[in-house]
Amino acid sequence: MVGTLVILVLAITVYVSYVSENGLPFTPTYEVNVQVANADELDKNADVRIGGVRVGQVLTITAEPRSGSWPHPYTRLGLALNRSLEPLPADTHYEIRLASILGGKYLELIPGSRRARAGGVPDGGTLTLNADPRLSHELPVVDLDTALGTFGPATQAGLRQTTGSYAAVLAGRGAQLNDVFFSVARLLGPLDDVLRILGDPRSRLSALVSGAAQTSGAVAAVAPQLTSLLANGATTFGALERSKIGQAIDQLPATESVASTELARSLPALGEAAQIASELRPAAAMLPAAAGGLDRVVRAGTPVFGPVPTLASRLQAALAAVQSLARDPVSIQTFRALGSNDLATLGSSVFVGLGAILRAIAPAQFACNVAGVWVRNFASAISEGDSTGGWLRTMPLSDQNESTETGTPSSDLHLNPYPVEDSSQCQAGNEGYSGQQLIGSPPRTSTRVDNTSPPPGVLERGEKAGLVP
Repeated sequence: MVGTLVILVLAITVYVSYVSENGLPFTPTYEVNVQVANADELDKNADVRIGGVRVGQVLTITAEPRSGSWPHPYTRLGLALNRSLEPLPADTHYEIRLASILGGKYLELIPGSRRARAGGVPDGGTLTLNADPRLSHELPVVDLDTALGTFGPATQAGLRQTTGSYAAVLAGRGAQLNDVFFSVARLLGPLDDVLRILGDPRSRLSALVSGAAQTSGAVAAVAPQLTSLLANGATTFGALERSKIGQAIDQLPATESVASTELARSLPALGEAAQIASELRPAAAMLPAAAGGLDRVVRAGTPVFGPVPTLASRLQAALAAVQSLARDPVSIQTFRALGSNDLATLGSSVFVGLGAILRAIAPAQFACNVAGVWVRNFASAISEGDSTGGWLRTMPLSDQNESTETGTPSSDLHLNPYPVEDSSQCQAGNEGYSGQQLIGSPPRTSTRVDNTSPPPGVLERGEKAGLVP
């Protein structure tokens, strides 16, 4: 009996493993068929998603001849969906999308309106194609691989080489990228003003985009002839330079054929570019105002680059000092000794932790002068005293209503245990008393803080010691 039970359990396990690829057995599903014009790179058991969430899978992929209102062969996909989706609205649309840049595709469903759900797609029903885009359920989509497929082998090789070069340029430049991101964050405010100006109808950006669209349309009409002329002219001049006119003439038919093929592949991209230019036409009227705003942004950013030469010279001196330290035999022996124990690991951890702390408090210090104001106020608080020492001046604030325990906080309690100190606001010391209860951060405070300066004589002593340039 034990052997029989073991064999039965193994048989059930093998069966479930075999059929689980098409869903768990004995689990009801909502089956729907959809017709797609092209199921290229869509695999069996591919995901079916709604809003990025997996709701089913593709069980079957079947090629079908032309039929109905669709004049071309198509592919019928059999879907197994969650029962909770039944029934899908009759005006549901779908599209095949790229899952990632590494490949793989999935089917995205876009359910229709709730009103169409009453007469929705039944179990086993079909969402069909139609030659009229307004009646078809499939949405047209251009994947990245399709767009890149319009380029020839030489262009694709160039794109791969360019991408590799960019990767080599970015390698090992994390600090520079952080500086760039910080500068971009500071630029977003003025850039928002520029975009607002571009969105103003008075900038007449639409006129510029409309003219560009008309120019593109005119060039697209004669693109095959113009490209053929340029290609044949280049071949002719190359043959004249090498004194091989006959060889050049022999290669003209093949060149013309390749050029015609490439132009034919480029027509869909040119059509989409013309459509994009036409849709951008309403924003063209705002271009003059946008240009003025951009000019103000550039003028405001120019003074920032003034201190760059001074910073570069100081950085060069620091790098020279580091290089001298690295070449010093005593330093080399010291680093070798540190490398054989945990002191080097501890030192590197301390520097990494210090860098993280500095990055965290940098916005508060740069925008709110937290350290300077705190030290100044603390020094002022202990500035009085007598022969026995300094006194710490305090001012206690008490409320009679808060002297005893109550079930609810006082109606005029102000409590802000973690004031926000960053580039957008400086709460500590700037929270105004409104007479009403406010627990936590106030909605908004000022970014204006007191400026601080070193005590008299400190800079002079630093210059004498060589610490201040």
